[in-house]
Amino acid sequence: MGYPANFKVTTRKLSDNVVIASSAFTRADKFNFGARMALFNHDDSVIVWSALPYGKEVEKSLELLTGSDQKPNITHLIIPDREHTLAAKSFKEEYPNLKIIAMDSVKIPGVDIDYTFSEKDGNKLIDRKALEEEIGIKEPAILDNFEFVYLPFHGNQELVTYEKSSKIVFEADLLFNLGVPGTTSGKVTLEQYSPELGFKKGFNPHSGWSFPTRYMQPNSKVGSFLFNKLVNPKKSKNGLQAIYNWDFNTIVMCHGNLIDKDARATFKHVFSGAF
Repeated sequence: MGYPANFKVTTRKLSDNVVIASSAFTRADKFNFGARMALFNHDDSVIVWSALPYGKEVEKSLELLTGSDQKPNITHLIIPDREHTLAAKSFKEEYPNLKIIAMDSVKIPGVDIDYTFSEKDGNKLIDRKALEEEIGIKEPAILDNFEFVYLPFHGNQELVTYEKSSKIVFEADLLFNLGVPGTTSGKVTLEQYSPELGFKKGFNPHSGWSFPTRYMQPNSKVGSFLFNKLVNPKKSKNGLQAIYNWDFNTIVMCHGNLIDKDARATFKHVFSGAF
């Protein structure tokens, strides 16, 4: 599994203080899932969500976020689930003082986790008070701007993040939105396999071994079944309801295009068994 040898990202702003960077990524060298990182800038503290490998491409994204080519003050890295750890060490090596937020199941050789979520923190809203009193976070950049819901019964132990000023939900493997690519009406081009990243116009990432990935989307019965199988909606009911209770307009996921229309309705449709 991994990133392309010629690693590139396409970057764009979602708001004045939120930037996303998207790249190609292949699971098991067969399945084209794509990858995505988000960057937040709060009072000159930069927070990274779901790190991509640190290097020149990531530095371009940081420059777009801060408006400067000077090295930014990266203070925190949020690991969204136990499967999204590949690039964490590259950031820690570049910024040894940054603090890592993750679940207690995450183990990264040579890297300490500073703030951990455990099963006792699961399936409920983790707001400012809980972040400070239960998780032990003291830094205003996190306390003032983020809330979390931890889903410990998700197969990958998902830590869902909510950025309050932009009203955006960020998640790794809770939902995919890979869709069906193409150039004809009714089809979509996947940002993570777009011409900006060197792929031909109309490139189909679902060919060959990757054929099943076309079903990894909210409007697919197969996709919805798999998402629910992974999260266990009976055990995760309260957590899924807590996510739905956020006032969000957009869902940013690691794999596939953003959901920026009817995001809450889409979320409720996929996980209807929890409502």
